[in-house]
Amino acid sequence: MLETKKVFNDVNTNLRFIELVSDTTFKYLYKNEKTRKWFNNIIKDKFNLDLTDFKLIDNEINTGNNLKDYRMDLVLEKDDVVVIIEINSSYYKFLNKKTYQYLYRVAGSRFEIGEKYSNKPTKLIVFNNFNNKELSKLKLSNYVLEEKNTKLIITDIESYEIYLPSYSSINYNSSETDISLSLFSCKSYDEMRSKTNNPKDIEIIEKLEELAMNEKFIYDYDREKVRKKIENSIREEGREEGKNKRNKEIALNMLKDG
Repeated sequence: MLETKKVFNDVNTNLRFIELVSDTTFKYLYKNEKTRKWFNNIIKDKFNLDLTDFKLIDNEINTGNNLKDYRMDLVLEKDDVVVIIEINSSYYKFLNKKTYQYLYRVAGSRFEIGEKYSNKPTKLIVFNNFNNKELSKLKLSNYVLEEKNTKLIITDIESYEIYLPSYSSINYNSSETDISLSLFSCKSYDEMRSKTNNPKDIEIIEKLEELAMNEKFIYDYDREKVRKKIENSIREEGREEGKNKRNKEIALNMLKDG
C-alpha cells in the first residue's frame, strides 16, 4: 500500500498543487456527487447535520458551462429546510457582515406570497480558512438569534462555522474527521498523503491531482487567484488611504492647537 503510493507520487511530482481552500475547488468537488459525500461526512460529524438527501436547488445548476458552474453558490434544499454552504479562503474586515447578509437575504426571500406562511428554516455552513478573531483556539461555532434578556432563541435562522487552521495538526488521538480537515491546510500532495491512509481522503487527493491536469478547471482556478489578489490590493489601498487621512486630520488638529 505504502509502496504503491510512493510510485504514484514519483509519477506526479511535477503536478501543480490545487488547494482545497479555493472557492473554485470547493464548489467543484461539492457539486460532484461522488466527492460530495466526503464533505457531507465532515458536516454530519461536526454539526450533526445530515445532508445526504438534500438536493442542490440553484436553477442554473445544469447550465452545461463548467466554468460558470464552478462559481455558483452551494444552496441545498430538503422539504422546507434550505442549507447554504460557503468557504472563506481569507479574512477581511467586512467578511462577516457580507456572509450574514447573504444568509438573511436567502431566509427573507423564502416568505410565501400572500397571507400564507410556514416556517422555513435556513441554515448556513461556513468553512473558514482562518482562526476566529476573538477566540483563536475555537474550532467550531453554532450561532442562533437570541433575545438578550430572556435568552429566547429563534431557530429558523442558524449558522455553523468551522475554523480550518485549528485542524492543521494531527496526532495519534485525532479522529478520522479531524484528519480529513487537516488536508485543507496542506501545501502539497505529499503532505496530504503523509497524513492519511483513509481511502475517502485518498480519493479527494487523487481528484485534486486530476483537476491539476484539467485546463478548463485551471483557467477558472487561476482567475479566482487573480481576483483575490486584486481584491486584497484594493482593500490594502483603502486601509492605507484611511490611515493617511487620519494622520492628516491629526496633524491639522495639532496645528490648530498650536
